Amino acid sequence: MAALTQSKRGRYSALGVTALVAALVLTALSSAVLLLNLSRLNTSRAEVSRINGVLTLVAEFHEAIRAAETGQRGFLLTGEQRYLATYQQAVPRVWSKLAAAERSVRRPEQIGRLASLRALTESKLDELANTVALHARSQSAALGVVRSDVGQNLMEQIDATIRSIRETGTEALATQSAREQSEAAWATVIGVASGGLALASAILGVVTLVGQRAQGRLFEAEERFRNLAGNIEDAFWVSDPRSNTLLYVNPAFERIWGRPLAAIYENSRVWLDAVIPEDRERVSASYAANAMKGTYDETYRITQPDGSLRWIRDRGWPVNDERGRFEYVVGIAEDITPMRLTQEALTSLNADLERRVEDRTQALVEVNRELDAFAYSISHDLRAPLRSMQGYADALVEDFGEGLASEGRHYTQRIAAAARRMEDLIQDILAYSRLAKEEVSVRPESLEASVDHVLSELAPTLAEGRATIRVERPLPVVRSNRPVLRQALGNLIANAIKFTAPGEAPDVRIHAERRGDRVRLWIEDRGIGIAPEHQARVFDPFQRLHGVETYPGTGIGLAIVRRAMTRMGGTCGVESEPGLGSRFWIELPASEEGSQG
Repeated sequence: MAALTQSKRGRYSALGVTALVAALVLTALSSAVLLLNLSRLNTSRAEVSRINGVLTLVAEFHEAIRAAETGQRGFLLTGEQRYLATYQQAVPRVWSKLAAAERSVRRPEQIGRLASLRALTESKLDELANTVALHARSQSAALGVVRSDVGQNLMEQIDATIRSIRETGTEALATQSAREQSEAAWATVIGVASGGLALASAILGVVTLVGQRAQGRLFEAEERFRNLAGNIEDAFWVSDPRSNTLLYVNPAFERIWGRPLAAIYENSRVWLDAVIPEDRERVSASYAANAMKGTYDETYRITQPDGSLRWIRDRGWPVNDERGRFEYVVGIAEDITPMRLTQEALTSLNADLERRVEDRTQALVEVNRELDAFAYSISHDLRAPLRSMQGYADALVEDFGEGLASEGRHYTQRIAAAARRMEDLIQDILAYSRLAKEEVSVRPESLEASVDHVLSELAPTLAEGRATIRVERPLPVVRSNRPVLRQALGNLIANAIKFTAPGEAPDVRIHAERRGDRVRLWIEDRGIGIAPEHQARVFDPFQRLHGVETYPGTGIGLAIVRRAMTRMGGTCGVESEPGLGSRFWIELPASEEGSQG
């Protein structure tokens, strides 16, 4: 019996030791799991704090870039330095807030959005800076840039990116808060279990302690949320459209709606009652139909108690719990009154500019009519007397030349020469005028064919002057107008032959080179050259650098070349040194098609 008793005691002792060891092991495991959950809880708490910080920085960034744009627009419209100061003070804040947000963000998708936001911000601030700089030269040019869609599109993309960051951050904040609550609950359960295995008397204390800490974290998270929402310049709201209950609205509501917060908490329709009657039904229906879908986005007008009108852009997004079930809607109501006023001012300015353009267009039409009348007068009224002068001078020499003294014949010859020069001048003026008003269509044209045509027409002049013309073939095809191109080439080649030192035979080289999608044709001579101070004006009408007796001409040939290039979408220029010759060039769009000539 004693042996049996001893054996039972041994078994009970072993069982007790086993139970004790099991209890210790369970206690240790419970403690380890509890510590792990508490660690995850602290990590979750830090994540909530970080997300709140990022959202705050993004909100401050949005305020700064809006201030920069408002200051820039105000300066462009009024020219007042206080708006320029607002713009200049806002730009450094934009970069500092964006850089701080980039340092704080962790999620890959948010990093990508911030990278996109930085690129958009660089483009937007470049656009703002360029228009401010352009304003110093021309207010109308700067306002022309503002009226384009570039700045508005950039701002809409920035708003959309910030909206995406806010939506993702808000959803992450809601998810993280739910996870924090879940982990706190798990920590409480595990704490109760481990306390039961250790000392029953400690259960209440552990539960109370864990509960107090969880509640404290919830209070801290709520306080951080309220601080974040309170610093947002726009009206931030949380509601449940199922019960038409307003859960939260930040203090910005008082400033924008002009009504106390207590009023909207007492009556959730206060915000809607302030909407003007023309917009109210549309806004109410849209909120009811779209708020829970994430597609609520309305622009409307409200009336403040003092009667002033404000423009509002209101948007809302649903928030779901970790199981995907709808909980509530969060939204932003933004006061866009300054932007709308700026748009209205720009619209008025555009209308005024369009009226001025119409007036000036009409004036140009009248001027063109007068020019047409002048050209007609030159073509008919002036050329008839010139022909008479030239005819009588020729008849005088032919019929009475033997009876005239040498001085008389000299004067008669000068009269005939002057009449011919006047006829040439009238022809050039008419050609210059036609280039300004006639339709000039372009198509693929062979430079080689055009050069050969001009050289064929100038063959007598080339033979008389013993000119050497070297054409480096093949020459490419360009997009041009055949008659206009050949007229320009004729003037350039004729100049290269004419402006040669006395006693020297002209030597001209013609070649072309490809420059991207354009072709540059060079016409080089070894003539007298052009001084640097005169090269900029040789393409202006009636600019002569030499007397008509030395180098005859009308002074319009190069002006015709420049106008011809302008009408065909090309350019022209010259490189020259006195005594070393000149290198004139024309540049036209290249064509890959075959020649049409």
